[in-house]
Amino acid sequence: MKYAVEISNLYWRFPTVTGIRRDYTLKDINLKIREGETFGITGPTGSGKTTLCYIIAGIVPRKIDIPEDKISLYLRGSVSVMGQKLLWVSERKKKAVLSGSPDVKVGLVRQDPESHFTGVPTITEIMGNLRCKGLGHKEIEERVKHALELVKIDPSSQKSLDIPPSKLSAGEKQRIAIAGCLAMKPDILILDEPTSDLDPASKRQVIDAISYLKKTEKITIIIVEQDQDVLRELADRVAIMNRGEIAALGTPEEIFSREEFRHYFLSPELVEIMGEGKGIEERIKPEKVKGFRIKRSRKERGTVVLETENLRYSYEDGTRALDGISLKVRKGEFLALVGANGSGKSTLSRIISGKLSGWSGTIRVKGKDASSNRDSFSPVGYVYQNPDQQVLGGTVLDIMKMSIRGSKISGKAAPERIVEALARVSLKEKLTDDINSLSRGEKRRLAIASVLVSEPEILIVDEPATGQDYRGVSDIMDLLTELNSSGVTVIIITHDMRLVAEYTRRVIVMKRGRVVFDGTPEKLFEDDALMKESSLAPPQLVKLSRKLKDSGIINDILLNAKEWLELFRFESEKKKFEAMKFPELKKYARELASLILSKFGRPDGIIYIERGGMVIGRLLSDFLSVREVYPLRASYYNEEGIPMTHVHIGNFEYSLSENEGYLLLVDDIADTGKTLKAAMEVLSKRTRKRIVTATLVYKPQSIFRPDVFVYTVDNNTWIVFDYEETETITRFMRKGNKEGLKFMRENF
Repeated sequence: MKYAVEISNLYWRFPTVTGIRRDYTLKDINLKIREGETFGITGPTGSGKTTLCYIIAGIVPRKIDIPEDKISLYLRGSVSVMGQKLLWVSERKKKAVLSGSPDVKVGLVRQDPESHFTGVPTITEIMGNLRCKGLGHKEIEERVKHALELVKIDPSSQKSLDIPPSKLSAGEKQRIAIAGCLAMKPDILILDEPTSDLDPASKRQVIDAISYLKKTEKITIIIVEQDQDVLRELADRVAIMNRGEIAALGTPEEIFSREEFRHYFLSPELVEIMGEGKGIEERIKPEKVKGFRIKRSRKERGTVVLETENLRYSYEDGTRALDGISLKVRKGEFLALVGANGSGKSTLSRIISGKLSGWSGTIRVKGKDASSNRDSFSPVGYVYQNPDQQVLGGTVLDIMKMSIRGSKISGKAAPERIVEALARVSLKEKLTDDINSLSRGEKRRLAIASVLVSEPEILIVDEPATGQDYRGVSDIMDLLTELNSSGVTVIIITHDMRLVAEYTRRVIVMKRGRVVFDGTPEKLFEDDALMKESSLAPPQLVKLSRKLKDSGIINDILLNAKEWLELFRFESEKKKFEAMKFPELKKYARELASLILSKFGRPDGIIYIERGGMVIGRLLSDFLSVREVYPLRASYYNEEGIPMTHVHIGNFEYSLSENEGYLLLVDDIADTGKTLKAAMEVLSKRTRKRIVTATLVYKPQSIFRPDVFVYTVDNNTWIVFDYEETETITRFMRKGNKEGLKFMRENF
């Protein structure tokens, strides 16, 4: 079998400005990619996906300024492309060696297609690159024609070829960028997240082009992609990368069916919903959900902080980008701006943030007319769709210093403010790192930090999901939610309808420079004609709930996984109940302590999850004779009481030594298991000690199985503990659960 790429024991780390050697970005990579294979690479943001592709393409380490005799400090292992060794460590000289000219054989299409263009007409761009190779005019014409046909672009199309790429739609740009690479006749084509910034229609165009290329050409394709549906459709095999290592390798079916990898691609709520192994629709019993209604919170509408009237803008070639936009945004709103690529979303946002001039109409920011006073835009922060437009070069610290310069923040306060902003986007440890060593997702977060540092009152974020895995997107969106709860008005521009459904209560749809819809997400998702015309697609969970609503089973569409869980809980609240009062609790705690001692011995300390685990934690402390007992706050609210979309673990410290032994993590019940799982993930990063988990009760639906538990109950059983009496009665009253209230009267 012939291999297009062979990598053996590869280690790589980027040099830092300070000279301090950081941990390896890539660790012990061993990989063989077959000739003619379509190979997918996925995994969390910052896991090394793009760096690995840059090494295969020959960009790293060649384009990094490292003295030849120092390369071995950053590089180990070997890489071969199409049978040619590109780099390896010489055993004789004990140093790294670079050889060959890999750019002839490997074509790389970056995530941002505009990085491939210089602004001249498309056909000129492609042909110019070929002329640099010394090819004759006839061969150039044949290559260009063939490459355009491969990506489903008519070579005779004047629109696509005679205008600058910047005037094309995002899908056309991406296909043109691919065609430009194909015209060079590479043996290997690398596509770095080719669909991440595209609307559904453009995304489909690019997927179809890759699919056609895969069928008609004998070329090896490597695709870096976060969307598992894209990889399922296109990839022969998939590698999951995590923390610089290959965590798994197999067919898409093998990889995406494994529960341990679901958290890379799915929300915790969706993992829980899928945990039963049945289709979501199969789990709904119509007679059990009758009367279910979703209660969605509504904020008080504040004063108007941003207003436009008859806003118009045209490009130099006469193309009208905005055609009379009039809208009002109120203080504290969290709204989404959506629409097909080229509908005018980014143009509108750049104008109202003061980044683009030449418009006509009226803009008022906090009541000030911005037409003659650029300072009026100062309360508005704008995060570009492409982080490279905002994060230009130097170190992370350089970027932050540049961002804070000219603001009202004093020199003494600046360093603290910079560290605080970086900490909010999980980049505090990257302060001295060079920008080139950051992943695209990390650059994205840095761009957000560079705007947050000036504390804007209105924040516009263009495509917050760009370059992020699910957890990265959740962290960014939770940060925006936190800012919004503190009074910041937030506007997101996105193609990801899941973000619209999960985070916003107002959505504005644009089409050809006009506003064609302004309302709630649920109203938008029920308008099929408008969704289709605007190249939008509802999230999968919304589609499923539409079926239930249309068949009369539920009254409202469900926007996200959390609302589906509310439906399931509503259904389960009408089932079985069990009371656990203190005498029983004490008896079971003694039994649990006995099991723990027999299996693991006495723990060094006990960590209990606050509220639910407090009573059982204190009882186990007595029965196990352990005096080191620590609370751990875990909830769907952060330290400021702001609701999050996933379990938030509070600050935690304990005073035990890191010797041998173990810590006991305790909760009263493993119901969904999300809290225990989140607590374990955090604790495992903060201690080298072994962690043993224990609960009194376990439900099979839980995504986390404790090491020790006393007994198992059915998934539809509600366990009511003594200390939850008041809270449970309040919940039953709010839900109108008569059976539950009757049970409480009889037992408490």
